[in-house]
Amino acid sequence: MYFLKRSILLLFLSNVLYSNIPLVTETKITNPNNLLVVGNSFIYFNNGMHNPLESLVNNEEDLTENFQIRKITISGASLSWHDINSYISNPDMGSFTFDVNNNLVKKERSPFDAVIMHDCSRCPIDNKENFHKTIEEKSKKLKKADIEPILMMTWAYKDTPEMLEEISEEYIKAANKNDILVIPVGLAFAEIERNFSEIELYMKDKRHPTRAGTYLGACVIFSSIYKRSPEKNPYLFNLDPDEAIILQQVAWKVTEKFFNQER
Repeated sequence: MYFLKRSILLLFLSNVLYSNIPLVTETKITNPNNLLVVGNSFIYFNNGMHNPLESLVNNEEDLTENFQIRKITISGASLSWHDINSYISNPDMGSFTFDVNNNLVKKERSPFDAVIMHDCSRCPIDNKENFHKTIEEKSKKLKKADIEPILMMTWAYKDTPEMLEEISEEYIKAANKNDILVIPVGLAFAEIERNFSEIELYMKDKRHPTRAGTYLGACVIFSSIYKRSPEKNPYLFNLDPDEAIILQQVAWKVTEKFFNQER
């Protein structure tokens, strides 16, 4: 069944949620290699969305040199709860690590190239004014520090799919207003729910991601930032191979369609 569906994969991608057009279609820094991901439990589950993203990058020979990624999350948080300025100015951030023998190794702190950030799941719907104010404030601070701000569009709840129309609209609006990239993770979730509902993206709470959901998000981030398909990337996050391949394909097709709309 998986292979049959893959053979006709996304020939019928829904146009409903692609009516808003992102003006920024690529990162201003080519292949950023020092990333910070900021958000809440959506990117914290399954040991973090940054981990499969890092593994996807590490399986691309031309991207692995000096690649670093860190995640900072606050449970149930709005983006406004995060003091991003303290994250990017802290001289101890990334100043040490531990080697394979658990010895502390001091490192020279490297500045972040880009910060990927998202707001709480309903903030773009129920707290729009603060949502847009916060993104504008964070974006200005990051740009002033020569760090590229990037938004990650979140997904609708499994039992409230109509949320996504407003979520996508507000994320794209915020990205366009601040001249920054928005990554369409929420749209990829919707495509899987619509066309491959046998792949479970949601935990029992119908909000947080399963391993498949976390991997899908990582694949969409990878596709959006590095402008290459995760298809054939050998890192599958210990998922069923057929399932993981579909997630890779959907991530790429959604990303390609989102960023290549007529302007």
